[in-house]
Amino acid sequence: MVDIQQLTPRDVARKMDYAVLNRAGGENEILDACAKVRKYRFAAFHVLPCWVPTLVRELGAFAREHAVELGAPVAFPYGTASSETKRREAETLIEAGATALDMVANVGWLLDGRLDRYERECRDHMGICREAGINAKVIIEVGYLDERQVATAAGIVAACGADFVKTATGTGPVGRPNLRDVLVIQRVLAESGGPGVRTGVKVSGIAEPRIINAYAFIRMGADRIGTRAAPRIVDALPEVQRTLFTGM
Repeated sequence: MVDIQQLTPRDVARKMDYAVLNRAGGENEILDACAKVRKYRFAAFHVLPCWVPTLVRELGAFAREHAVELGAPVAFPYGTASSETKRREAETLIEAGATALDMVANVGWLLDGRLDRYERECRDHMGICREAGINAKVIIEVGYLDERQVATAAGIVAACGADFVKTATGTGPVGRPNLRDVLVIQRVLAESGGPGVRTGVKVSGIAEPRIINAYAFIRMGADRIGTRAAPRIVDALPEVQRTLFTGM
C-alpha cells in the first residue's frame, strides 16, 4: 500500500496520464491543456490522433526536458479496426512525434476465445513501439470481462512485454474498473511478464467520485492514472490528506 500522507503534489502529478479526448474539442482546448501540462509536469499527456502534431509543436521540447510522454490512443475507442489498420495508425502517430501509444485491444477476440489473434496484435503493437523506442500500453477494457478473462488479458499483455496494462477506455460499462479488477491485474503481473520488462498498471475509466477513487487506486499501488481530471486530482491532495486515509 502507498502511504497517501507521504505523497507530494509532484509525486501525484508523476502518476498522472493527463488525457483530453473530447471528439468535439478544438485547438483552444488542446492549447489550454498544454498550459496545464507545463504547470503540473504530468507523466504523460494524451490527445486524439488528429491533435498529435499540435501536441508535438507546443510541447515537444518541454516534454523532452521534463520526461513527459506525448501520447495518443490507437483504434480508439472500440479496438475493432483491422490489425493492419492499427499498425498503420501507430506508425503514422510515431512519425508525427508521439512518444507513447495506448492500443485498444480487440475485446471481442478475447471473449470469442481467439487468443492467438489477440496476442498477435499485442505483439505487433509492442514491436512497432519498441522499434521506435517509445512507451507502449494495451487497453484491455475490463468492463466487458469477468475476473478470469481480466487475468487472461493481463497475462497476454504482460507476456508481450508491454509497459502497462491499461484497464479501460472510459467509454465502456460504468463502474469498472473497480478495486478487484486492479488486484487481479497486479497479481497476474507479479507472476508474469516479458524478459527484463516490468509491466505496470494504468487505471483509466475511473467512476465518480473520481478524485476519491483515484486516490484509492493510487493507495493500492496503481502505477499510472489516466484521466482528464488530473489537475483536480493533484490539487486535491492536501484536502485528501486532511480528510481521507488518515492513519492508514
